[in-house]
Amino acid sequence: MSGSTRVVANTALVIISLIVGILMCELGLRMLGYGNPGDFKTPRKGMAPRYYYAADPVNGHDIAKSFSGDVFLLPDYIRTYGAPFAISSNSLGCRDRPFDPQDGYVLLLGDSFTWGYAALEETWGAILEERIGVRVLKCGVGGYGTHQERNKLKAVVGQAGRPRLVVVGYTAHDLIDDYLYPGRSVVDGYMVTRIVLEDVRLGVRKVYTDDEIRTRLKSVLERKPTGFLNDLKEFLSDRSILYDRLRQPEALRLMAARLGLATPPPSMDDPEHFLSVAEYPWLEQAWKDHLENLRQLKSEVEAAGATLLVLMIPERTQVYESFRSKEGHLQWEYPNQRVTEFFQRDQIEFVDLLPEFSRYVRCIGSATSNTEEDLYWAHDGHINVKGNRFAGLLLSRQVLERSLIESNDKSRRLSDIDQLISAESRCDSVPSSE
Repeated sequence: MSGSTRVVANTALVIISLIVGILMCELGLRMLGYGNPGDFKTPRKGMAPRYYYAADPVNGHDIAKSFSGDVFLLPDYIRTYGAPFAISSNSLGCRDRPFDPQDGYVLLLGDSFTWGYAALEETWGAILEERIGVRVLKCGVGGYGTHQERNKLKAVVGQAGRPRLVVVGYTAHDLIDDYLYPGRSVVDGYMVTRIVLEDVRLGVRKVYTDDEIRTRLKSVLERKPTGFLNDLKEFLSDRSILYDRLRQPEALRLMAARLGLATPPPSMDDPEHFLSVAEYPWLEQAWKDHLENLRQLKSEVEAAGATLLVLMIPERTQVYESFRSKEGHLQWEYPNQRVTEFFQRDQIEFVDLLPEFSRYVRCIGSATSNTEEDLYWAHDGHINVKGNRFAGLLLSRQVLERSLIESNDKSRRLSDIDQLISAESRCDSVPSSE
């Protein structure tokens, strides 16, 4: 064999060995359950269609009234979320079907956790309606804090009638939403962030001008570059787990963490509401103002002839330790502790989902990428379809057990709910959470 022939043969063997090795790695990753191709593509945040939100002179933004005919765009992680889901609104500016004015309904208020990152019929509000047998008007608005929810309450009740129960979906981030009120607005048909924390140490706010907002908005809306190389990258990212992991340092680190070889990557969730009040003094006044908003909300709900029930929805970092930043100054349980003490002192009805969500994780196991068992989306901090369903069932049980609404077949409904919770959690026993 001549020298040139030997070089060609050796080169061919090397190439074939590399191809076989790559295929074996790809096969191994799939067999070990490291997700699906495309799971670790860098996601863009879900974006509502243009004109779904409208500018509001008081709250900064609100859902536009009588919007229909479009979908919630999840362009970069379809494989994680499934197909985009249709969204619409009724004449009240609520993400719900048409509502005829009436008394005695249940009103839902809250932020994006209440709006629901899922099809309408899969949100926890829809589960509540199905299980208690009472019309539930679902009026959660993404980006709202308690101050904005107070204003939404007045606007909706003035048109829809007097509810018997007002359920507020509450997350720890509502503290910051109140501090930055009104933090968002609508520019050129899109909901945008107008006020941010410029200096977390001092609590200094920054207000963006319309020109600054339009510049940032343009960068989000512009199409990504095209061409053979970019098309090839997209092709590989959609079809190869190995390529996904190699191009994303965070993904490699997460893989290593699962093998016990590294610490998990830092969380992408906003941590300001988990900071220590002692180390960040501005937070103490923020907390006082926030709790006063909750106190006023209770008074306004009672003035409307209804009872206030707060559903405390934990953030992903509170449930799954693997998503937490390792920074020692973050206090993951503090918001729930402080709010719980306040609710008890001011006699506000509440349901804290954190104990049951945490118990579920102990039964099922820690979060993995893109599995049907997780309660939160893989690339997003919101509860997924499973989390919405679990939350809706747990809430429904508490509403019936506490007789917050009247039900002629309460025992049957509670029995059905307990069976469904047992099936969802796959735990041996289902204690009633107070």
